[in-house]
Amino acid sequence: MSTEMTPAEIDEFLESQRTLVLVTLRPDGSPVAHALWFTKLGRSVYVNTRRDSLKYRNVVRDPRVCAVVEAGEAYFELRGVRIEGRCERVEDPEEIARVQAAQAEKEARIGSGMGELPEWFSKSRARRLERGERVMLRLPLERVYSWDFSRVRAHYAGDPGPRAGVLQPAPPKEA
Repeated sequence: MSTEMTPAEIDEFLESQRTLVLVTLRPDGSPVAHALWFTKLGRSVYVNTRRDSLKYRNVVRDPRVCAVVEAGEAYFELRGVRIEGRCERVEDPEEIARVQAAQAEKEARIGSGMGELPEWFSKSRARRLERGERVMLRLPLERVYSWDFSRVRAHYAGDPGPRAGVLQPAPPKEA
């Protein structure tokens, strides 16, 4: 029983979620995970981060990353997408503008996540953006893996076999 999502389902899922976990590599090769808001546009996901952040320094040194977007609490609700590839800095002003427009559309659709924050934080964030302290990174959707465990509900609801959930002894070995 496959739990894999179709390409259209992957797109729909990514467009409905706010946060991904981006895993970068430290200088010694050990992984470090960073939770970030993201935007999907075309065949890439984009994140915006501080220029002096650990994640950006790691990506500049070694662009190999893995990102996970997941949702669900109960087993049969679990869905997710894993993206593996190389992160790239976006410097083209037109591409940045397209991503910002897509981000604004996403915020209008699912909310910005900033509504409960105090005004001083929003103003401080806007100043940091204006000063150029942030950079945009692109992760192309090249190696993508997905799961949707709701697909296996019917499979597990079927005939569970003898004494489901109880370990059965191994059959005796023939002499």
